[in-house]
Amino acid sequence: MNTHLILKCIAKMNYKVLLILLVILGCQKQDTVEDFPIMGDLPIGEYPVGFQTLFTHDLSKNAVPFSDWNGNLSYDHIAENGRQYQINVWYPAQAGSGDAMKYANYVDLMGRQTNFSESEEQKAFARQTFIAQTRDLRNILEEENKVELNTEQLNQLLDLDVYARLNAKATEGKYPVVIYPNGGSPAYQSITCEFLASHGYVAVAFSPKGRFSSVMETSTIGLEVAVDDLEFVLGKISEKSNVDMHQVAILANAISSSVGAAAVSRNEKFKALISLEGGFISAFEQRLLNGSPFYQPENIQAPILFIYSPHPSIDPKYTAHLKYADRYYAHFSKMSEFAMLNYGMFDQFIPNIIGAHSGNTKKGFETANEMILRFLNQKVKGKPGKLFDDSFIASRDHIDTTFVLPGLKVPPNMAVLKDTFVKDGFDAVENIYRQLKSEGNSQPFSMDFYTDYRSWLAWKKDEDYAYRLRLYKLAYDSYPESARINYYVAYYSMKRKSNEQAKRFYRQALSLFESDEDLSTYEKSRLKTYATEELNSLIK
Repeated sequence: MNTHLILKCIAKMNYKVLLILLVILGCQKQDTVEDFPIMGDLPIGEYPVGFQTLFTHDLSKNAVPFSDWNGNLSYDHIAENGRQYQINVWYPAQAGSGDAMKYANYVDLMGRQTNFSESEEQKAFARQTFIAQTRDLRNILEEENKVELNTEQLNQLLDLDVYARLNAKATEGKYPVVIYPNGGSPAYQSITCEFLASHGYVAVAFSPKGRFSSVMETSTIGLEVAVDDLEFVLGKISEKSNVDMHQVAILANAISSSVGAAAVSRNEKFKALISLEGGFISAFEQRLLNGSPFYQPENIQAPILFIYSPHPSIDPKYTAHLKYADRYYAHFSKMSEFAMLNYGMFDQFIPNIIGAHSGNTKKGFETANEMILRFLNQKVKGKPGKLFDDSFIASRDHIDTTFVLPGLKVPPNMAVLKDTFVKDGFDAVENIYRQLKSEGNSQPFSMDFYTDYRSWLAWKKDEDYAYRLRLYKLAYDSYPESARINYYVAYYSMKRKSNEQAKRFYRQALSLFESDEDLSTYEKSRLKTYATEELNSLIK
């Protein structure tokens, strides 16, 4: 309809009809990206975004009290009916539905992690918590540039309009899930979650807890407890009608990235992992992970994106062993760990909110979010494209290094290898090993595989020890410096009456026990005693 025709129609209307029309048109005004400075220059997607919080409990576990980061417990914040879960969800929504929100909505939820009731007291508690945690998250590389967030500055942030609308109606269809664990949920990762939801993802944020309080423990046990939390939350989300549980990814910052790695190791449901300035790429958190019997790095086969910046403990070399995953590395030379949270964008409102940076944290934050979206689109949604496209990288000066480590072909799992033996014999298992090795995999089967497969063969499948000896000769081919492997080659050689071979491997095992870091003190002592006694019996 052209302008002349519109004017003719209006001229024929009476005053009341015209007034009603204007009111309707005013009510239908749609928000635009420009209405939300908190989103900066992020390229918002086609979907309006809804937000809702699910408050639920795991009744099979006890409730935990609230704890601040310094360990102070607040028992008045404890609920009585099971382990508490505040699950925050952003999703593609119907335009115009739901209620407008401020950033204050997200901050106030920080006070309802263990006691779900809403009160002015809890709001005040949440806001003081936000101030305290902001102080604690300063850029450790710029300690001299200390900035104390004050109440006036906090109020400036709290008053910012956010893109999501509270309890908006979900659009039709099913969307991929991105689960984002973070101890400051939802106040720290809301911008990223809104951005992803606008591009057709259901973003899910929650705070992993510890065994005895609301703060996750920095330990091997703490990682495993947090994985349990993550899987509980994902189970609740799976009940939603708008989620595609065949397309699930994990996005995590700081130590939560190791929670994500542990979860991917345990559950093939996860199709991608993003370590956003995560400790997963450090020696310390690798030690925490390796301390768990549930963590099997060879089970990590989903593609991983590592976004990292200068830090004394961070180095890609600590993830080189994840050989079955395609690994993508992007170094942001002008950022820091917590600037990849909302703080990166907040720096435009309160300069140096978590310390000075050599680069523009807003631009760096936006670049990281665009890279996250590209990665998810390619690895979860299956869209074509090159992640580190030359034009994308060249136009973003925060990134100074990118590289890719492609994953190796994944070996068959334990169930398949057992089935192979039953149907085709041990020759077929050996052939699989040889084929994988010829393709560049120097250690096709893990150390744990040999232990488990040996135990399985022992039950009425290998009465004369022939298959177990062949199994451990494969193991020796991969791990010649392992005292345990040398011991079992010797042991099964002795059982097969190959005494000279047994003597040689017993001696090798005894020479390796002290230097073998894969063995516990108890296992070293036990196997060393056995090896000595068995070798002596052969010499007599």
